[in-house]
Amino acid sequence: MRLASSILTTAVVSILFTSTGCVSLGEHEHVKMDNRKLKAEKEQLQQELFDTRAVTGSLRDRSDSLEQQLGTKDQVVSNLKRENDGLEQKFNRCQEIAKGIANMPIPAVSLSAPLPAELDSALEVFASQHPQLVVYDREHGTIKWTSDLLFALGSDVVKKSAASSVAQFTEIMRLPAAANFDVFVVGHTDNVPIRKAETREAHPSNWHLSAHRAIAVANVLHDNGLGNSRVGIVGFGQNRPLVSNETRENRELNRRVEMYIKPTGAFAVGAGTDAQAAALTGKVAGDK
Repeated sequence: MRLASSILTTAVVSILFTSTGCVSLGEHEHVKMDNRKLKAEKEQLQQELFDTRAVTGSLRDRSDSLEQQLGTKDQVVSNLKRENDGLEQKFNRCQEIAKGIANMPIPAVSLSAPLPAELDSALEVFASQHPQLVVYDREHGTIKWTSDLLFALGSDVVKKSAASSVAQFTEIMRLPAAANFDVFVVGHTDNVPIRKAETREAHPSNWHLSAHRAIAVANVLHDNGLGNSRVGIVGFGQNRPLVSNETRENRELNRRVEMYIKPTGAFAVGAGTDAQAAALTGKVAGDK
């Protein structure tokens, strides 16, 4: 608008100049000044146009970049969705396989094996010689000692009166008929907590007491010639009762030491040295 006004002014001046034939010096200078202003305004407008075009170009580049980034993100999202669909399909297949495995019948596995006739007979005679002390379970190959007859309450020292029977059992396990069988000594207690401070110091819990008693019996087996590699120990504490612990008689039944006679290798895979076997089956006397 200002440019048009200036041009109009210049035109009017020119007409006046032409029509009159002469212009004063002051008017001439005024026209020149107007021309300079018009030129400056023109240059300013040209600069503003240039700057506007530059900003427009920058915005266009930014817009193109954002569109490109959006396209890349859309592609990433598409790829992730495709991967997720694939993983979901694999997960569903795994679930189907797991259900199939869960529904498969599991064959019964037994670690028990019939004992050789000579060994079975020797164990039966042994049990008959100590009817108040031990019970022989032919079906499971187990000799069970009443814990109260093996140990004093809260103690893991085998009574002298019972040590001889354990020694006799060791002689049976050294027979040729027993050469391919191992002995696993398993200790059990009742559910009465250990109260005496001196007892708790040696056996912090019934679990410790049952394991320490199993070790004590294993030591007697070792002292009488049964190799460490053939002896293992287990302590179940109060966790495997035969009957409820509600009465004194029942608690006596639950306090026991069992010896399981199992084929060599029944509880281990592969073969190793005597030292390795002793480390796997329990630390007994002579291992130090």
